[in-house]
Amino acid sequence: QEACEARGCTWCATDVPNAPWCFFPEDSPYGYSLGGSTEKTAQGWRVTLNKRQALSLFGNDISPVILEVEFQTKDRLRFRLYDPNRQRFEVPLKIDSPGVTADEASYDVE
Repeated sequence: QEACEARGCTWCATDVPNAPWCFFPEDSPYGYSLGGSTEKTAQGWRVTLNKRQALSLFGNDISPVILEVEFQTKDRLRFRLYDPNRQRFEVPLKIDSPGVTADEASYDVE
């Protein structure tokens, strides 16, 4: 806990298996922030994420990044992160998705 907090991170012990106890705080200079409003799509929603600052933990950061969330079934959620400015290979999966609304899903997304 001391080492975590000394780095400026947040410590939150939990009984949930495999959940991290140490993580970056919400106002951390690392990571991404919401770049605009949430766009509703036919299957869920889409948001643009922008890199927060010039600091980089791993290098070669992409900004902006698009996050798409698709409510596929009552028990299945699909999320996809991609670079809107550069195409990349994606595995061509054909998964039938009847599509459900967030209210019909057995999970919550925030």
